[in-house]
Amino acid sequence: MNSHANMLSVPATRGRMGSSEYFTANFPMGMVVKLFAYDPEKMPALPPEQRTQRALKKNRVPEIAEYVLDHEDYLFSSITVSVDAERLAFDESELDPNLGMLRLPMEAEWIVNDGQHRVAGIAEAMAHDATLKYDNLSVVILPDGGLERSQQVFSDLNRTVQKTSKSLDILFDHRSPINRITTACVGRVPLFTKRIDKERVSLSIRSKDFATLSGVQAATSQLLGHIPEQADDDAVQEQEDLAVEFWTFVTDVVEPWAEIAAGDVRPADARAEYLSSYALALWAVGSVGRSAIDDAERNGGDWRSRLGALTSVDWLKTNDEWQGICMIGKDVVTRVPTRKATADLLRWKTGLGPRPAGVLD
Repeated sequence: MNSHANMLSVPATRGRMGSSEYFTANFPMGMVVKLFAYDPEKMPALPPEQRTQRALKKNRVPEIAEYVLDHEDYLFSSITVSVDAERLAFDESELDPNLGMLRLPMEAEWIVNDGQHRVAGIAEAMAHDATLKYDNLSVVILPDGGLERSQQVFSDLNRTVQKTSKSLDILFDHRSPINRITTACVGRVPLFTKRIDKERVSLSIRSKDFATLSGVQAATSQLLGHIPEQADDDAVQEQEDLAVEFWTFVTDVVEPWAEIAAGDVRPADARAEYLSSYALALWAVGSVGRSAIDDAERNGGDWRSRLGALTSVDWLKTNDEWQGICMIGKDVVTRVPTRKATADLLRWKTGLGPRPAGVLD
């Protein structure tokens, strides 16, 4: 990359997609932050029809910076920018007309079509580690066609983007201890083995699976609490063993989990009759497990004995106690307040909390 006489020259490749010509080049991240700086106050001040991007979500910036600073093997996909077409020149190589040097004026007007949060996060990370300016970021450069074209580029780039499901995020993210523990539980706990949907975040009423991976992770997070990414292997293994022991134990005290684990009851049939076969109940049992473990640590004894009372809970959806807690008529209501209310009811049933308001006599 050369810079002289206010011109920036960078090795690039030229490509075409449909009628759109584009160039791809690697920029040092220090140059990325300098060229593609974004004013977070400017975009929201414009009416929507005059914007080329969505407003910056400031809470995402420190998350991206933390990701960069905490991982030596961090990775980003290419960002996409537009530049005034009249101020862009491409000198073709003698070897291949689509390889060459892209020449751009240093003072050119740039628009970040896709990647503004990455650029802002990189800038914040560089404030803590200046050596990051030497790392490279792939940039796709489009000749600018004005406001309308830039808005269309933004729309087109986001039109076909499909966010991966929470379950797939858990399955593929090996850095997170709770994700690794959840995946291990699926392999080690008989109730979960071969009965967990690892792609979807919700189950159909007739699904052959007992729960989703995201549902097991949410419940296990309630059980174990926050585990820092920097936790050592021994600490993570200890938490994994605790989670496996817990879910194996409660399989025998929550109706009809033991029958499902044994293959005597199909999950779909259990869902038709029992609240315990919903993600809401799984989350609540995990939450009560945390309370039992904390109580045992404070007062001595065994958390298992505190959870034995779960055998007396009537998990049938026809049980009137669920009304106003997590059911309205025949419908199970899955929301944050109803999950917490269900956990509070179970805490009361196991002697780990007071009687919740609204519980029917």
